[in-house]
Amino acid sequence: MIYAMSDVHGQYELFANRVKQIRPLLQGNDDKLILLGDYIDQGNKSFACLKLAFQLEQEFGKEKVIVLKGNHEVWFEEFLFLNEDVWLAEDQDFLTSKTFLTKEQFEELHALSNQGERIRYLKTRIKENHKELLSWMRKLRLFYETDTQIFVHAGVEEELPEEEVEWCTFGTPDYVMTGKFPPAIGRFYKDIIAGHVSVSSLARDKNFRDIFFDGESHYYIDGTVAKFKRILCLAFDENTKKYYQFEEDGKFKEIYLNLKNNRLFNK
Repeated sequence: MIYAMSDVHGQYELFANRVKQIRPLLQGNDDKLILLGDYIDQGNKSFACLKLAFQLEQEFGKEKVIVLKGNHEVWFEEFLFLNEDVWLAEDQDFLTSKTFLTKEQFEELHALSNQGERIRYLKTRIKENHKELLSWMRKLRLFYETDTQIFVHAGVEEELPEEEVEWCTFGTPDYVMTGKFPPAIGRFYKDIIAGHVSVSSLARDKNFRDIFFDGESHYYIDGTVAKFKRILCLAFDENTKKYYQFEEDGKFKEIYLNLKNNRLFNK
């Protein structure tokens, strides 16, 4: 089996519960877990989530636990190392960055009156505190490809000539893989499993909370965890080639296309 999750967004307890559920399934077999990025921001335990992803890879190896990079990790990296400030808009009241500081460092940060000094202090302390973790984060893969699938945070370039389509992962810019919008739907030469865009917006139903399947080649698994407090998990049986939604209660619910009121739903 291949299991996939995405867009944890600092919700450590929910992430840890899912990991506890899946960890025994990874032991002593060829099953894989693929994490599609966005471990940080929006929740109040971003550091713990990123560290847990790191520890899982260390425990099982990078070919059994595949950890990919999302756009929020890209923004964080650019803030720390390239002086880009896009990420600051996500870090309201230092919700994310304070999880990478000690309690004493966070108090020192608040004691600084100048915003420029705060930013410089923040970058310095985070980089000092977490050298190994940040080095690992910067080297995360952007996609994972099988014979029939591409796992990626946001998507790949699909508007390619037929003779070039098999090279899509090489021809897709990094920023598209982590931030593609709008999301693609329809037939593609491989299945695309992605996060990044909420399933409820794809289904055009604010109450939709399951894996979104477009009926062709695309599966989206961003369950808007900060709102619904649920991390979706896709499971793919490599023998039967069937996709399932792996539930919190351990049940496997087959994913299929069902047209209802001109919208796409799962069973």
